[in-house]
Amino acid sequence: MKKLETILAASDLSANSQMAIDRAALLARQHGARVEFLHVLEDLPGKDDAAVPPALQAGPLLRQMTEEATEKLQGQAKHAFGDGLQPDLRVEVGKDFVAIIQRARQIKADLIVVGAHGSHFVRDLFLGTTAEKIVRKGDRPVLVVKKPAENPYQRVLIPTDFSDGSRQAFLSALDLAPRARFDLLHVYRLWGAGRLSLASVGDEEIHRYDKHSLETVEDQMKDFIRDLAPGTGKLYRHLHQGHPPSLIPAQAAELESDLVAVGTEGLSGLPYLLLGSVTEHVMRHATCDVLAVRPSSFSFRLP
Repeated sequence: MKKLETILAASDLSANSQMAIDRAALLARQHGARVEFLHVLEDLPGKDDAAVPPALQAGPLLRQMTEEATEKLQGQAKHAFGDGLQPDLRVEVGKDFVAIIQRARQIKADLIVVGAHGSHFVRDLFLGTTAEKIVRKGDRPVLVVKKPAENPYQRVLIPTDFSDGSRQAFLSALDLAPRARFDLLHVYRLWGAGRLSLASVGDEEIHRYDKHSLETVEDQMKDFIRDLAPGTGKLYRHLHQGHPPSLIPAQAAELESDLVAVGTEGLSGLPYLLLGSVTEHVMRHATCDVLAVRPSSFSFRLP
């Protein structure tokens, strides 16, 4: 396992971001990690712009907004830590998701923690949340917090297609919650079943095809577990036929998971294909927290 050493938690100072701050604080205590809380102010009018009243120009306004944001961030930190450990606090000006990604790289954060929805919920419905943009453009694990941080994670669902992305998701979740129960889920589809029916193939042949498909994914799951985590306890496997984007949130609810860890892919020529079809759906529809993890082979460009 990799030690969790540095956490960056982003806050827009909303109630939802308080849950992210609280979770980051809980993880910091759990792992003995350093944590930094970051708030990003939107770009402000130029200080020398004659069309902007002096009271609204960047100099005076920025100082006032920075002071107010720092005070609110201190309040969130006190809620999370009480009078104990004092985290680093930082207020920056810029585009929120860009500043968060860049700051995470600067401090070599092992994890970015954000709230699922912030103070611009209606806008997010159309343009995508800050969390989704960080996952799309970033290069390190992102924990999207949806629930109050009352306890360490106890039950983690890992959807897997046996790829490097899902392997990295498992390893990152294991780093995050080493004592949790892990449920490995593979959702498979019988791609040829409809065509077989249309081709008037008999029920016995279709049953044989279904059985062969299930045996194949069972073998793949066994190989995946054997290669992935020898000696790991509390590891359970689940195989289901169906539509992955719909089944994953449903299984998380049925298993009472408090975290879903999903791998993402940035495919050359088809960027964010898996993110758009599966991971993004899980991020939006799972009711528990979601950990999104890039595969080790992912290459990125600065936003």
